[in-house]
Amino acid sequence: MKKEQISTQFYEVNPHTMIIFPKKSGSIVYSEIYEVDSHYTSKFTPFELIKTSCNFFGSSYEGRKEGTKHLIGVTHKPPIIIDPVTSTYVFPTVAPSSTECIWIFPQHIKDYHAIGFNHTLITFSNMETFEIDMSLASFNNQIARTSMLHMKFSQKMRMMESNFPSMNRFFPPTTLAAEPKTLLQHHASK
Repeated sequence: MKKEQISTQFYEVNPHTMIIFPKKSGSIVYSEIYEVDSHYTSKFTPFELIKTSCNFFGSSYEGRKEGTKHLIGVTHKPPIIIDPVTSTYVFPTVAPSSTECIWIFPQHIKDYHAIGFNHTLITFSNMETFEIDMSLASFNNQIARTSMLHMKFSQKMRMMESNFPSMNRFFPPTTLAAEPKTLLQHHASK
């Protein structure tokens, strides 16, 4: 299914965002954005979109980056939480400030595998595929970091919920990362 490409001046990352590519026209870098059911272009760079989306959801990019550092100790190519309420996480493929950086939202990844030596083919939940210039080892590392960030953040929220039960309504369960202990407990109770 070919999606119509829509040009938009403003774009906020949302739970449907799958991947944001940098595109170049001469010396100008703009963004090509793929959502589950839509395809957009924006005159802003991918990094600018990530920063404004962090702001939209109540924090600066630097604040989100500091949060990642605090929770999992990662400072180089850190995954970040764009919106904790909708569990919108993202990771960069290279240094975030690079004009080559692609931003990937792993909650939509169905499958991925190596293509040649330094490329990875990603299949998203809507069956769209994208080949990116990133080794499978690096891609796996970014997936693992993002899962760790999700797990650590979820643990903090569960700790808050157990200390303050009335907060449960504000932090519903999330589904990004597997939580083995919870799954084992679930199967043990059957």
